[in-house]
Amino acid sequence: INASATNPTTTAPIVTGDLNGKTVMITGANSGIGYEAAKHFAKMALRDLSCSVKHIGTLDILVENAAAVYFDYVTTKDGWEAMLQVNSLGPALHTILLLPLISKTAKEHSVAPRIAVVSSEVMSVVKIGSDVLSSKDYLTTAGHHYPLFKLFLVQHRSVALNPGFCLSGLRRRATGAYAERFKKMEDEFVYTSEEGSRQIIYAAIGGTDEELRGAFTSYSQVAEVSEWMLSEEGKEAEDKIWDEMLELFSKIDDRVSPIIAEYLKA
Repeated sequence: INASATNPTTTAPIVTGDLNGKTVMITGANSGIGYEAAKHFAKMALRDLSCSVKHIGTLDILVENAAAVYFDYVTTKDGWEAMLQVNSLGPALHTILLLPLISKTAKEHSVAPRIAVVSSEVMSVVKIGSDVLSSKDYLTTAGHHYPLFKLFLVQHRSVALNPGFCLSGLRRRATGAYAERFKKMEDEFVYTSEEGSRQIIYAAIGGTDEELRGAFTSYSQVAEVSEWMLSEEGKEAEDKIWDEMLELFSKIDDRVSPIIAEYLKA
């Protein structure tokens, strides 16, 4: 990947808005683009520090930003490949559990809450074969499985966004050839974390609700997904992955099945 070829050399302007009285939740906001996005959001709204996170009554914007990159095959205590759990399963389950609150906000306040999911343009290089998820050989190659799990994030009906190639701690585990490759990319062209965070803000409050519903955004505009995603094979893979994720979530959390029945069934 050539950073100067994928990152426009002009920085997108920051989208602003009035978020007074709104509630924004960001995962992975302790550093990097999540932290910078939190600072941008804070400038747009008055903050009520007396309001406990545990007692929020509305949720206007949800940003799923938590992410991890491993360059070896690492499993979590739950037995899942680490990047699959952190980058895909975790955000999907977290979002599903918040759907009742998001729906309540929409109905009671006549608003259109947004779910912004940080993905990546690297998802465009992925094609999922029927045996991919069971193949350890495939998953042990970081150049394969990071794009794969970023593709999963696009295959949902929220706003998936590409922040561009940014300076962050996401690549801190890289060694050897991987570290050399990333250093070369950073030397060519790289966004700061603040510049990358502007794409989160755009997905959260930019554009129109109709334009961004179910969209993939890149560099402050709606972008096309890969041809494979739009193919019959891609759609079949999307349905299969989504159905299997819902089945998994229903087994590990009793709250999921009722939520699926009420909010995710046509």
